[in-house]
Amino acid sequence: MRYQRGRPLINTSLPFRIASALVFSIIWPLVQFINSLLYSTAWKNRVKLFRLKRAILVSNHTTPLDPLMVAGMILPYRTWHTLLEATVEAPVVGTFTRLLGGIPLAPGARGLKQILETCDTAFRYKKFIHFYPEGECYLYNQQINEFKPGAFLIAAELDLPVVPLVTVMSEGLFKAPSFWSRKRPKETLVTLDPVYPSQYIRRNEAGEIEKTSVREFAEAVRRIMQNEITRRGGSSAFYRGKMERVKGING
Repeated sequence: MRYQRGRPLINTSLPFRIASALVFSIIWPLVQFINSLLYSTAWKNRVKLFRLKRAILVSNHTTPLDPLMVAGMILPYRTWHTLLEATVEAPVVGTFTRLLGGIPLAPGARGLKQILETCDTAFRYKKFIHFYPEGECYLYNQQINEFKPGAFLIAAELDLPVVPLVTVMSEGLFKAPSFWSRKRPKETLVTLDPVYPSQYIRRNEAGEIEKTSVREFAEAVRRIMQNEITRRGGSSAFYRGKMERVKGING
């Protein structure tokens, strides 16, 4: 059931959806228990998501377990998670990630075109599509890198709000790297207010979206998220750099 290039990005058959629900119901509690032990995970402002019929979700990417943390934020609803195409094509891992809602995202214009063509179908089954606009996982990072514009172009094309989800890494009671400090940060995922494309997107005389306005949209959302990290005292003391990709899977 792993993704094969040229096939539909998502499998909406009844057997697959039943298998997906079963796998999620088993895996999510287990991984969330581990996540809570490692990072004392907490969520803030979840209710803001429940008021929306459809939305594009974006978040900074700080740990390998982020997709499950995002899934916990929106329960009882589910989201599609965009992942590197190579990950979803990989044997075993590809099947597993698809069952958990993974959508392959090909590089460049091809990936955006495929996602746009799939959105109508995707939104019939789940309320959200989630992106990591930094494009990589930066372990425990609290200085958000420049966003790639893809998620924001899709939001503009579909006239959907973008909901920023911000992972804040805090030191807790004792400052790192003191003797009493935690070896890992405390993790809080915060839902911010929706940001609507109409606030930033401009079209030319032919009705086409101006690329510069998409980048302005992306940068505005990035700044909003960075300001929230600063406001909540996000700590860079634990930063470990960009997570290496896995050879044979997405390396």
